[in-house]
Amino acid sequence: MVTRIAVAQLSSQVDPAQNLVRASAAIRQASNAGAQLIIFPEIFMALLTKENFNAAYAHSVSQSLDGAYVSGLRQAATEAGIWVISGMLETAHKVANRTYNTTVVIDNYGSLVSFYRKTHLYDAFGFRESEVFAAGEQLFTPLETPFGRMGLFVCYELRFPEIARYQAEQGVDFFVMPSAWVMGALKETHWQHLVAARAIENTAYMFSCDQVGNNYLGRSLLIDPLGVVLAEGNEGECMLYSDMDPQRLDVARQTLPALTHRRPDLFVRQ
Repeated sequence: MVTRIAVAQLSSQVDPAQNLVRASAAIRQASNAGAQLIIFPEIFMALLTKENFNAAYAHSVSQSLDGAYVSGLRQAATEAGIWVISGMLETAHKVANRTYNTTVVIDNYGSLVSFYRKTHLYDAFGFRESEVFAAGEQLFTPLETPFGRMGLFVCYELRFPEIARYQAEQGVDFFVMPSAWVMGALKETHWQHLVAARAIENTAYMFSCDQVGNNYLGRSLLIDPLGVVLAEGNEGECMLYSDMDPQRLDVARQTLPALTHRRPDLFVRQ
């Protein structure tokens, strides 16, 4: 069955309630366009900028997994009959003054079927996420969905190929990557090459949704298992769509069966 995927390349606002309103509208729009899954950017629930990128502010706007933002997404998913994936700021109750950079996965019945707390924090290019967020302690476990087996990682984790490969070894048909990729020298080049590489090396679909505005790149990418760009965002807000075809996945893996040629016995350090 061919699945239509929607990517909501949007700009976050300061007020989480306003972001929920915009997310709900995008969910309805995607459903009306025939999409079965919609992806939002990393931390879409709230706006973090250079001026407020600190632990106290992030903690002050964070919510629990049963808070207003996730509850609102669950209601919107139920009404639209569509799967929803979104980044949020989750209150880290056991870690003082810290917040989890969390991605929630909600099915078309409004159930919170999975969530992932970002494990590899962005201490690079002048940012120190580790001073703002608590790190998650477990990689995402690939999830069975009606569209295939899904892997997931977040933004900076794109730079760690072993994260995607760890999931691919458990069987993944497509990866989802919410992002808030900060603009900067060579950053767009890194983004384009690395997103494509994760798709090609794992012969899996790759759906990346990036924030836009507020010093974020945009340029979301939807790529098939052989590296063909199915849709690409520009520098502004936009909704992107592409089809995920299991037959294309089968052809890609027959043409390029690299995953079956791996010799992991050689990777063990003596």
